[in-house]
Amino acid sequence: MCKKCGHTNYSIGRKPYSRRCTRCKYDESPTAGTMFDKCKFSLHRAFHLAFKISTKKKGMSSLELSHEFELRQKTCWVFKWKIQQAMRSSKQHPLIGTVHVDEFYIGEYEEGKVGRSLESKKRLVVVALEILEQGGVGRAYAQVIDHASGEEFKPFFNDYISTEAHVITDIWKGYLPLK
Repeated sequence: MCKKCGHTNYSIGRKPYSRRCTRCKYDESPTAGTMFDKCKFSLHRAFHLAFKISTKKKGMSSLELSHEFELRQKTCWVFKWKIQQAMRSSKQHPLIGTVHVDEFYIGEYEEGKVGRSLESKKRLVVVALEILEQGGVGRAYAQVIDHASGEEFKPFFNDYISTEAHVITDIWKGYLPLK
């Protein structure tokens, strides 16, 4: 469908792989509206950049990308931002079926701090994991929270878990108000 006039018929456009509306003559690129829109380098390189950014454990800075792919640092920064926006959750696909939820602390070992110490640099995270009917794991969502209570869990449950889902948790009392 044409973005300008809504017409559904089109023909081959001026540039390779583009299409032209037969009513208003608007030329549209196949990358329009995607993270590859107005990309100033090859799609092959763009996919390679996207792969590097999304799979590297600690991520990659725009400076590292710039050196590796021989692009300007600002170009890498802009493209990395586009990828991060594309990877951000739209909250349009809540977890369904059987969903396991648990909370845990993440952070490095601190001398003299054991377990769930409140004065720690560790962060509390709640995670929800979808179990597929045919076996295996589906999607997962995680979020940093301030404390393990029903107040903190409720927005997470509302945003990421369907009300029809069968939720399995441990016996932590913070989950009780959500029943």
